[in-house]
Amino acid sequence: MIILAHDGSLYGDWISCYAVNFAVAEEDRKLLALHVLDDTVSAEVVSAKFAQLSTLCQERKIDFSFQLLPLGKGVYRSLRQAIPHNANNLLIFGTRSKVKKRTLLRGSIAEKLLRTHQCPVLAIRVVQPGLLGSPEELLLPLAGHWSGVARIEPIVKRLIPSAHRLHLFRALQVNHLRHAHLSITRERRLLIAGQNYLEDISTQLTAILPQKFSLESQVMIATGWQNAVLTQASRLKAQMILLGVSERSLAHKMFYGAGVEQVLRDTPCDIGIYRAP
Repeated sequence: MIILAHDGSLYGDWISCYAVNFAVAEEDRKLLALHVLDDTVSAEVVSAKFAQLSTLCQERKIDFSFQLLPLGKGVYRSLRQAIPHNANNLLIFGTRSKVKKRTLLRGSIAEKLLRTHQCPVLAIRVVQPGLLGSPEELLLPLAGHWSGVARIEPIVKRLIPSAHRLHLFRALQVNHLRHAHLSITRERRLLIAGQNYLEDISTQLTAILPQKFSLESQVMIATGWQNAVLTQASRLKAQMILLGVSERSLAHKMFYGAGVEQVLRDTPCDIGIYRAP
């Protein structure tokens, strides 16, 4: 089942496009929409949006249901209490739609939901609403501490119906002072190690991807991974960047520094920040 946390905004409607597309591929074809009545949007407006969503789901033969939740002790707590505990579900929601103190994630409801352990979660930043939640070119940057295909599988398998290519990318970050004096031999060794790393991951991913699905990889030496990811996304004309987080990265203040927040602000395409339970 797909669980959609909808804030009642137009931006939430854009996120719902992903939810509907994902639900079509679900074995049970179920979509549950949750909204907390916090007075930012009237119940009538939200009900009208969910009525339209229900009509769309009927056309696509999706079992749609929704809940309008009382505010309780806060939006996050109200949502968390309503989320069914099932590792086979996927919870999706949006980041902030507008930058607040140069951040789109830090201090938001989305940040808190990324910490939830009920099921896999996906926070989405939409900058290309015209895609209607159907990106074809996916970019997966990898940081070097791969923990297995199980973390990414819940996301990839739901994107496969619309996507046809997955680009693996490893940016080997080197201090800018060292980078200027990096020998050709040392550079070659770093690139070979990075390519071997991606080849091993490619082998694991091939087992869960359709036979004709295109899987590509590239390694780059860079002084800043965030700029390298943004450059690669533009060069490949990627339509979605997938960034994985863990409890460790969520707890680390640098996660919100010039890294993920910069990518979220400057991205040329949609972004999905995912976490397995």
